[in-house]
Amino acid sequence: MRKDAILSQVFSARIQAVDALSKLGRGEAVSAKLLQHMSAELDDASLRYGRAATATAYAAFAGLLRIVSTLVEWRQSILHASEGSDRLVRSVIERYRLWNNEYGEKAEAKALRDASASLPAVAAIADFEALCRGLGSVPLPIGIFADEAPRVPPKSGREKEAAPQPAELSVAFLKFQLGGQPAADIHHLVPREMHDMEIEVRVSRWPENATHLILTPVSAEPRSTYELSEFSFARPEGRPPFTLVQQGRAVLQVAQGLKARPFEFKYAAAFRPASVEQPVAIVGHRTLLVEGIDVRSNPITGYSAVDQKIVAIRDMLRREGGANSQELSDVLELLTVLGGMSGRAVQDAEFDGVWSEDRFQEHVRMELRRAPRIGSELDEHPKAAGGITDLSYRGIVIELKSVKNRIGKIEDCRAYVEQAASYAVAKGKRVAILCVLDCSVKDSAPWPAAEGLGVLRSAPPAAIAVATVVIQGNITRPSKLSR
Repeated sequence: MRKDAILSQVFSARIQAVDALSKLGRGEAVSAKLLQHMSAELDDASLRYGRAATATAYAAFAGLLRIVSTLVEWRQSILHASEGSDRLVRSVIERYRLWNNEYGEKAEAKALRDASASLPAVAAIADFEALCRGLGSVPLPIGIFADEAPRVPPKSGREKEAAPQPAELSVAFLKFQLGGQPAADIHHLVPREMHDMEIEVRVSRWPENATHLILTPVSAEPRSTYELSEFSFARPEGRPPFTLVQQGRAVLQVAQGLKARPFEFKYAAAFRPASVEQPVAIVGHRTLLVEGIDVRSNPITGYSAVDQKIVAIRDMLRREGGANSQELSDVLELLTVLGGMSGRAVQDAEFDGVWSEDRFQEHVRMELRRAPRIGSELDEHPKAAGGITDLSYRGIVIELKSVKNRIGKIEDCRAYVEQAASYAVAKGKRVAILCVLDCSVKDSAPWPAAEGLGVLRSAPPAAIAVATVVIQGNITRPSKLSR
């Protein structure tokens, strides 16, 4: 009995990808993180295909989506006149070269190759929009489950029995883990330390006269910045398909900055010697996104736990995809200063007694002005949404509150979220900053400063992310807490 073989989950990811490309082609904003998520879904779903050729087409499409996600960041940097656009273009050109080396000669990817031929020449936003329209219009084959039995027409007695065709030659990445985490996630690795890597692949069949299967790391990153194991599998015993498992190592040789994009690596497969049957169809997710920020060697605020919370907030905002790269960069500048204030407030009890809101605002303004990257771009009392904001940096609203009631957790600040969100909407932003000074009388030890950082979400439909920083003031000296 024939099973229902249509891969509906692939259709969903494919439809979302086409919709995103169509929006980009019309000049609308789409999150780079959303495109990366779609590409991972297409890669994972390709493992279920019955034909390696179909899986190859979708793997090629997923690879192009990842490259387009970088062009989305480039588009934002152009619109905001920010630095780094040239670096993004160089990355795109090099990654497309690697993509072309892998899929350029494969018939299954010909339509995608033709539609993306203009990618290295993208120099203006109009070129980028035309590229997205072209990629979104490329038809892809329908996927079927791998266990679907093909229909074979009945043979007549006069027909000669044809020689059976060999199974398609494919390598499917079933498991690809770094530090115990799947490859679809961004991995945080401490630079200059050895990390474990595990790989599991399924090989449809072994070519005649082939002695080894070699999996080699490739990347647009400088070779001196990383070391990843090359995997070598000898010819296995038994009947195909073969499942092969091996462990290796990974090292990042350099640390990254807070605002840097993750390193991107992928693995290519080839049989040895080179004279045996090639090429190999590669399916499944075998792209690694690795981040090497080291808050110990390169601290952000000087308070390790606060630094880790800022990185977690950054990752969450990237993952949700609401803020573009420039907006996220501006938010991180502010969180760096405010996070340092929250750490010093606990360590040195800087905010003694009860502070008025005006006094608190003056203090915060002075702290932000001292930050070289903020300086003169900090505005005080700009108008928005019919009201007057406290502070604003490049349109990012900083709402300040000084309260006398005890704040025990981030959720206790929810009463101030909608005000900050309203200002953000008026400024056309997806993120706002809320900084609350707790001036309540403390009859117990303060809670860790890192727990005072988090993100609260305003009510739909705006759903603005409000990055919240609680600063603990009026802290009682430890000697006075003795009973």
